[in-house]
Amino acid sequence: MPEWYIDRWRKIPHYNEFEDGSTMVSICHNCSAIFEEQKPLIKRMSVWELILQDESFPFPDYNHKKMTIQDCWRSKENHVEQESVRKLIQKMNIDIVELENNYDKTEFCGISLYQEQPSRNAKLAPRRFIERASGKFMPHTNEEKKNMMRLYCNQFKTDKVIAYCHYCGTGLNTGDVKGVHLAELLFEPEKHLI
Repeated sequence: MPEWYIDRWRKIPHYNEFEDGSTMVSICHNCSAIFEEQKPLIKRMSVWELILQDESFPFPDYNHKKMTIQDCWRSKENHVEQESVRKLIQKMNIDIVELENNYDKTEFCGISLYQEQPSRNAKLAPRRFIERASGKFMPHTNEEKKNMMRLYCNQFKTDKVIAYCHYCGTGLNTGDVKGVHLAELLFEPEKHLI
């Protein structure tokens, strides 16, 4: 990736509006990783943590339906986010089914790890996307990706699997299970209360 692109990214107004000690709220794990490495004095908070702080949030009631939670490789070290996700799910009266490879043991991020990554990620967050990505981002054919996702998804025993990463959700759906994003459960319950 050309250095001018990285410089251009660093000149984006919202990127430079953060003063040391301020807080960046994000739903994007890539953005969070970039801020962690490029702006270490900026606090990072997931949107899930922010929602938990809202005492008036109208949580839908899923009446103790069982759903599996899929953690993401891109946030595997972020235990605060992972716990916040689970607290939100519990507040919606969803019974969580945990995978054996959850929290910091997860290596899943849908098909995104089976193709080349955007070069800007590696440039802007090399610890996450180079040092911690050994053996990942290896190109595969579309058919190989679909087969890998189907094989992975054979482990699920619930009708729905909750993801809080769009890459994970896409991978789950590619593997022929019903992957549902946490934001959908929170903000579009009419799609899932059937």
